[in-house]
Amino acid sequence: MEDKKQYILEEVGKMYMRHGIRSVTMDDVAAELGVSKKTLYQNFKDKAELVSQVVESFLSKDEQCHCHENDSLNAIDRVFWMREHLNNLLKLAHNNLEYDLKKSYPKLYKKISEYKKERFYEDSFSVIEQGKQEGFFRAEVDSDFVSRLSVGRFLLVFNPDYGLFTQDEVRNISLFDQVMDYHFHGICTDEGLKYYKKQLNKVQNEN
Repeated sequence: MEDKKQYILEEVGKMYMRHGIRSVTMDDVAAELGVSKKTLYQNFKDKAELVSQVVESFLSKDEQCHCHENDSLNAIDRVFWMREHLNNLLKLAHNNLEYDLKKSYPKLYKKISEYKKERFYEDSFSVIEQGKQEGFFRAEVDSDFVSRLSVGRFLLVFNPDYGLFTQDEVRNISLFDQVMDYHFHGICTDEGLKYYKKQLNKVQNEN
């Protein structure tokens, strides 16, 4: 039963990514997944509970994913890993996904926003500390200050509600690339910049 439930959560998550949340009904879920509505309601009392559990499942998987990506990557490659992770999400996610959450499920939207803020700070701080040890980032860089600054920049730049960038710009990986370039030029040593440009060139040639 748990395997069936997890399968439903994963597939519904994909449906929400493709179509948004508001437009996907419980009837749509049953039809798409080939399960009866009875089975659906045995696992989730209503759509609100389904949405909540899909979000919880996504956050849990994202946490696990981040825990395992640090094993063999240097600091700069970790940022490029995050870039690839973000790019994959941008390709999958429907434009109105966060809008639907904010409008219809504000508590879940707040939870996701807090998670992103904490995750981004922790990742940034960890990467900077690692990069300083590896000689890629300048030793005098204040890891806490730069990480908090990065969180603020992330929350403002990548939220079209603030009007700094349009929805289309926010959903294009080139915006992340420009922010990443600005960031690395502020904290890298000469060795770090050389390695960063090498990795950037590699990524650009793959596209």
